[in-house]
Amino acid sequence: MLWFERQVVGALMSPSLDERGRAVVERYVDETLRAMPEHLRLGVAGESVLFGAVPWLRARRRGLDENDMRRRIDGWRTSSIDLVRQYVRLLQSLVLFAENELVPE
Repeated sequence: MLWFERQVVGALMSPSLDERGRAVVERYVDETLRAMPEHLRLGVAGESVLFGAVPWLRARRRGLDENDMRRRIDGWRTSSIDLVRQYVRLLQSLVLFAENELVPE
């Protein structure tokens, strides 16, 4: 999983998850992204690099602001550009599945 994908997944996770649950979700998303066919993974990775450029530069200068990341993701959810909405939808669906099916109560 790329740096920005990890940041988005972290922002999409339920705040009530403990460290063990967060690790389970991250591992599942990472394994699922790795299992994607190469042509699909290339597209998702390309979006991650494109969308993550500005947050990465900001994180290098002054640290990562989780509230800024959440606002950015909320804006992408309602974007008029299909690829942007689908990027968030993909990662959100993986996170939701892992939280509800793989994380022990």
